[in-house]
Amino acid sequence: MASKESAAVIWMLSDSLILSVMLLIGGFLGKAISPFQVVFLVNVIAAFAAIILFSKGKWENIKPQKMKLHIFRGLLGVSSTICLFYALQYLSLAEVTAINFFVPLITSILSVFIFREKPKAYVYIAIILNLAGVMMLLSPKLMASQVTQQNLYLGLIFALSAVAILVIYNINLKKIGNAEKVVPQMVFAPLYSAIILLPVAIFVWKPLDTNSALLIMLYGGLLITKLAARFFAFNKSDLSKLMPLEYAQILFSSILGYIFLQQTQTLLGIAGIVLIVLSSIAHVLFMHFERNSHTKNMKGITND
Repeated sequence: MASKESAAVIWMLSDSLILSVMLLIGGFLGKAISPFQVVFLVNVIAAFAAIILFSKGKWENIKPQKMKLHIFRGLLGVSSTICLFYALQYLSLAEVTAINFFVPLITSILSVFIFREKPKAYVYIAIILNLAGVMMLLSPKLMASQVTQQNLYLGLIFALSAVAILVIYNINLKKIGNAEKVVPQMVFAPLYSAIILLPVAIFVWKPLDTNSALLIMLYGGLLITKLAARFFAFNKSDLSKLMPLEYAQILFSSILGYIFLQQTQTLLGIAGIVLIVLSSIAHVLFMHFERNSHTKNMKGITND
């Protein structure tokens, strides 16, 4: 049990790092190419790569058990990614990441009712502290000029739309994970996403330069890796426990934004990031203590 939850933590942190890199690449691509074309090409690459790697020439190797859930997931994945691409045109990488943290907040709460999970008090404390850190990070822009506020509102519309979609996406993914193997997910999530976007992609299509093509290929590879990381994490621990770990992404996004985009933070914003990181570390430690306590109790019962 302890090893499974440790692995879940590692997979979830890997997922957060990969998503930060994907958002960074998306910010670059979205300035030159329509997000619809980018997301279409990324999913085509990911789908073909997954089919070649996992099918081995046999339909049985990739045959899904829950086709409708995969179609629904593809629609959700496309919608959330496009919303995030547009949000990055108005907000910084760290700000989009911060707003995206409403996803674990809402998902953790809904998982209690949908999956009958019973999170401990430390899960709720982590959520509250991380939410406070998010508000500290966003507060400088909320108090800025009217033009800046207009960009903030546009960015918020896209970012919060992505949040609502991603909450449904996580719940859908948990349901798939309970009834589906990882290989069909790796194949059909990007495949259906590409099919859904095909008509729009044709309409907005424009030729790609070399840099854009390379970035799209990299994005596609990261997408495959991220799909696997999240699937393995969700299969090894409760959703309510894993969701607060997504807040570690703010550290990754802040570092990447500073290095590649020269995006800096105010002192209040830095304080918010520190609060988020410390809260996430505390959350992991509490999970560790809980596992140790459970292991000791089981050994005591066995010895008796």
